[in-house]
Amino acid sequence: MIPVIKAEAAESFTLSLTKLDDIATGISHFQYENMESSIKKKLCGCLVAILLTQPGLSASAQEPEQAQRILQPRRIEGSSFGTRKEEAILPQEKLQQQAPGFMMPGSTQMGLTYQVHVLGEVHKPGTYRVPASSRLSEALDKAGGIQGQGSRRRIALRRGGRERGIDYLSFELYGNLDANPYLLDNDVVRVPLQRNVVLIEGTIKRPGNYELRDEKNLEDLLKLAGGPTPGMGISAPIKVIRISDEGKEVVEVENNKVRREQFLLRDADTVVFPHILTANRKFDYNLASLPGDNELFYPSYDERIFVLGAVAKPGPYPFTPYYDIQQYLTLAGGTTRLAKVKKIQVLVPGGGSQPWTAETQINPGNTIFVPEKYMSAESVLALVLALTTTVLGITTTILTINNN
Repeated sequence: MIPVIKAEAAESFTLSLTKLDDIATGISHFQYENMESSIKKKLCGCLVAILLTQPGLSASAQEPEQAQRILQPRRIEGSSFGTRKEEAILPQEKLQQQAPGFMMPGSTQMGLTYQVHVLGEVHKPGTYRVPASSRLSEALDKAGGIQGQGSRRRIALRRGGRERGIDYLSFELYGNLDANPYLLDNDVVRVPLQRNVVLIEGTIKRPGNYELRDEKNLEDLLKLAGGPTPGMGISAPIKVIRISDEGKEVVEVENNKVRREQFLLRDADTVVFPHILTANRKFDYNLASLPGDNELFYPSYDERIFVLGAVAKPGPYPFTPYYDIQQYLTLAGGTTRLAKVKKIQVLVPGGGSQPWTAETQINPGNTIFVPEKYMSAESVLALVLALTTTVLGITTTILTINNN
């Protein structure tokens, strides 16, 4: 029995062919009777190759029949089809006429391929040749993947003068195939820089940085991050840290659905959901960096702070923008007994110094010098003479007592 391909309706076939990016949808309208899945898959690939390479192809009701006539059965040892060992394939000589350059699976030659351009924030931007059934994810893999600052929410797919926005993250998180479309010849994939990035930490199933697209409030962000973990503390408020020119602001939001829906997010917000085990603890919420920002760069020859002089452990220490002199002295083990705390000096690169005050700002490359107390030579001599006289006096008294 030769497998039969039937079209449900010419209208459905016509509709699918008007949109080449939905060619797989057109193929799905065909019903395969008594056919194994492996044979069905190869047959679909051949049919796609024919339909896409027909010169002057017009969507008409006769096209399924034309494609069917090209298909011929052939006996294949080791395969099964019902009770007969045969498989529906496209003869190589006819396939070469219909799709020049296309070879059947298993051939040593290249199959039908498309040229696609992957640009923007990927590790290896360029032009690549991919198999005809490739999706967006495969082209991104060929380009080395998306860089850290690249957007997964606003990938642009340009085809025939039209551009389509793709939320690739919805495919990665939820398996949404609409966000991982099939590619066609000469498609252009552009990965832009990400924007509107927030950081969510704490009792969340998927903590980390997220680029906002349609999400507006805390409830949307919570769903995007996978929802809460069992340790979420409902009684403690959510902390939202915002950094601006005016400084750091820590906003407290009640941890209930109504308030989460009411609170609108801003770019570079850091959201911390409380844990029941730390609900009663206090934190400074000082951030080492902002969401979506680069690592801090200090335009200085040396980014370290040097603590020298009358301290327990003099030496260099990493610069921290939130530390003042007291914290750096603590890192150095504190001052010694001979330290002149009121005479601490801050030395700056290139020369110059300033006395330490409560308002003194410590910058990368600065040196904190703690002077030691010292005695003049005359004072040391007077102290030695006084001690010698005292010792001699005590010795004379002891000898006198013993003689008596």
